[in-house]
Amino acid sequence: MIRTALYARISEDRRGERLGVTRQVTDCEKLARERGWSITEEFIDNDVSAFSGKDRPRYAAMMAAIEDGEFDAVVVYHQDRLTRRPAEFEDFIDKCQRFGVQRFATVSGETDIGQGDGILVARIMAAVAANQSDAAARRIRRKNDERAASGQPHKTGQRAYGYELDRVTVVDSEAAVIRECARRYLAGESLVSVAAWLQGEGIRTATGRNDWRTPTLRNLLRSPRIAGLREHRGEVVAEGSWPAIITRQQHEQIVAKFAESVAVNRRSPRRYLLSGRLYCGACGKKMSSAPDGDRRRYGCRKGPDFNGCGKVFISAEPVESFIARAVLARLDSPATLDAFRAAQVPDSEITTLTDELAGLVRKSDELTEMWTDGTLTRREWIKARDRIEERSDATRRRLARLNTGTGLAEFVGQGQSLREAWDSSDMTLQRQAAIIGAILSRVVIDPATQRSNRVDPNRIRPEWIV
Repeated sequence: MIRTALYARISEDRRGERLGVTRQVTDCEKLARERGWSITEEFIDNDVSAFSGKDRPRYAAMMAAIEDGEFDAVVVYHQDRLTRRPAEFEDFIDKCQRFGVQRFATVSGETDIGQGDGILVARIMAAVAANQSDAAARRIRRKNDERAASGQPHKTGQRAYGYELDRVTVVDSEAAVIRECARRYLAGESLVSVAAWLQGEGIRTATGRNDWRTPTLRNLLRSPRIAGLREHRGEVVAEGSWPAIITRQQHEQIVAKFAESVAVNRRSPRRYLLSGRLYCGACGKKMSSAPDGDRRRYGCRKGPDFNGCGKVFISAEPVESFIARAVLARLDSPATLDAFRAAQVPDSEITTLTDELAGLVRKSDELTEMWTDGTLTRREWIKARDRIEERSDATRRRLARLNTGTGLAEFVGQGQSLREAWDSSDMTLQRQAAIIGAILSRVVIDPATQRSNRVDPNRIRPEWIV
């Protein structure tokens, strides 16, 4: 009995129907019967490329079984089903010779890998298969470049959320979910909060599972695709030929917000309501949390990581309470409503500011690399970093003032209802911060004029978006 391993593979099976590998198996079984070989095990890799270098679990299992001496022959539909990489084929030949596999058959003909001429023919066929794959890959890349430049969608891969499999037809129910996610994120909710909402509502992903995760949500929201833009090789290259789900302006705002999150790099859970919004009235530097034992405080901190003056500190609870009351009162102000209605921001202005902010983030990264490489001294790095941070903060404030139409929409005129729900369990600290961030640009804290256990409201100078 000639113990035979059957291997079948197809590179792409988008619908998971396994029709290609099924045909291969049928033909290989017929071939084995004609030769009187006994197929003792089948190894099938469906929807896996043999040229990309990705793992093929069943191919690896077959090679392990060959090393264990379990087979005398291998049968495949065609040699290129086994591998399209010459180096991998050499490894296959080597293991076959070392562990007793003398026969290698394909539907197109048998190859005797036990003697030199047979191996030579097989090697030539492996080189031809590799060249065909490389040429096909070049043609596909060129075709993809042309499709991208003309705004046509990328056709391969699984269905994109918000669109049918053709990537052009909008799925209305999913489009509504995307718009709500974008609105919540731009209003200040965290990705964790929005993902929790999706799971709580039982909303399913494009794969049909209710397993929303922050990376999935992040990739969805920052994708140019949902704004009707064609992305190719990491860059937007054209207007898409499909309907947009969110506006170009919303996309630019989301991209800017993600860039800001990367720059801030906040990883620990929020404990301070006004983190990132308080500035020292003495030196102008951003204040940070500065706990004193169990007491929460904000402070202008000294040191290379802060570079503040170290002169201004304020208790967290009183200033947070003061700002919260001021924000809720301002939301019901007729002047705020009028300013909100009058806010009309052209897309070009949003785009200019977001590009400027992205450029500053890149400069900050380059600056850090220069300091790491020793090109800059620490003193030079700090000086340049502070200038970039000042410009970044100013750009973010300008962008925040332009974002009123997104973050403020659901809060204007709702001060009383928000006031009633402010201390409830449903009003998380993240949600409170989102409401404050929709209307408040920053707060300047002036130095204390005298020692006191109470906070002087005159020290607190809020700067409003509207």
